[in-house]
Amino acid sequence: MEATAIGIDLGGTNLRAAWVNQNGKILASDRCKTPVEEGPAATVFAMKELVEKLIPSDNHLPIGIGIGSPGPLSRKGRKIFQTPNLPGFDSYPLGEKLEELTKIPVKIDNDAKCATYGEARFGVAKGCDNFILMTFGTGIGGGIFSNGKMIYGKSDGACEIGHMTLYPGGKQCKCGNKGCLEQYISATAFKARASAIAGREVGGREVFDSFEEGQAWATEFMREFTVDVATGVASLVNIFDPEKVIFAGGLFSSGGGPLASWVSEAIKDRCFKSSQEGLEVAVSSLKGDAGVLGAASLCLF
Repeated sequence: MEATAIGIDLGGTNLRAAWVNQNGKILASDRCKTPVEEGPAATVFAMKELVEKLIPSDNHLPIGIGIGSPGPLSRKGRKIFQTPNLPGFDSYPLGEKLEELTKIPVKIDNDAKCATYGEARFGVAKGCDNFILMTFGTGIGGGIFSNGKMIYGKSDGACEIGHMTLYPGGKQCKCGNKGCLEQYISATAFKARASAIAGREVGGREVFDSFEEGQAWATEFMREFTVDVATGVASLVNIFDPEKVIFAGGLFSSGGGPLASWVSEAIKDRCFKSSQEGLEVAVSSLKGDAGVLGAASLCLF
């Protein structure tokens, strides 16, 4: 029988799990709320219950469980170093605890890196050796492939794209710095900035619809937002010279697709012409599945 694995996307709000084969087909999936207030042990138990729901009755066990987790972490130690959205998880042996409960081998990696693996193995970056993924959600996550390999750095902490400084001395970030990219271009920041300009609370879909209708406030906001995204992307392009920059995350499930073409135009005066040759700015083809597919692929490849 074909090898399969379970991929788990651990979020501060939701837990999602999927049973995946080597071709990236999701055979079954389920989700639940992350019991953050009850602590890490309760969250690991919730993971165990999701896994048990997905395992078929004929006991065809997956070869492993992959977890995509927020925050800097240790792949070898299978624990999170620190994450503000999951209190109590600092240095918690996440992989070890889930392995004890399920008796199935467990691997862990950063959630944005898992989404990057998902795109590399099953999405628009398949066959691409040099690309960058940016995830637009509560914050900005990222993953960078260079010469066919993920960049990890000395402590597995590389690719924290959201914590590049965009505006020195700007808005306070949870990481301790001020003016981080994610304080200005995350999905959270997108809604907050648009609402401030509109003078009322607006959602992502309404912003894009209003822009298409030519409403002045939406045009003003999109111009400002696109320049900020392009500034960050151009810096990455100048440093890594990728074939593709891929946008993913909640912002692009609500109509953010046009941003890719706008940013592609806006970076033209911000990075070397040689790096722009053959560069594609694209939107994830896996939508909300990139994280679980990539997490499962930690065990399949």
